[in-house]
Amino acid sequence: MSESLLEQVKRMAQGLSLGDRMTLVDELAHSLGKETSDAERRKPQSLRGSWRGSFPEDFDIDSALHEIRHEREEEFLDIAPGTQKKECGGRR
Repeated sequence: MSESLLEQVKRMAQGLSLGDRMTLVDELAHSLGKETSDAERRKPQSLRGSWRGSFPEDFDIDSALHEIRHEREEEFLDIAPGTQKKECGGRR
């Protein structure tokens, strides 16, 4: 978009009422999402990249999950002491 065209759009927008400007902004924001294809919107995002830097590099997710599960099992046994712990061969 050329600068002169952008300036014309800005001037025209300034002539609108506050409510009309808000409606215009809302319409423009919604139209941005429509420009991407359905395939691009549905493409899964890599969590590895999204969470990079949020955890220490030496963080062991498997041991952390094991600890969380073990704590929950002990809490459950405290609540229902007569219940025996059943070992599960597969995933939970």
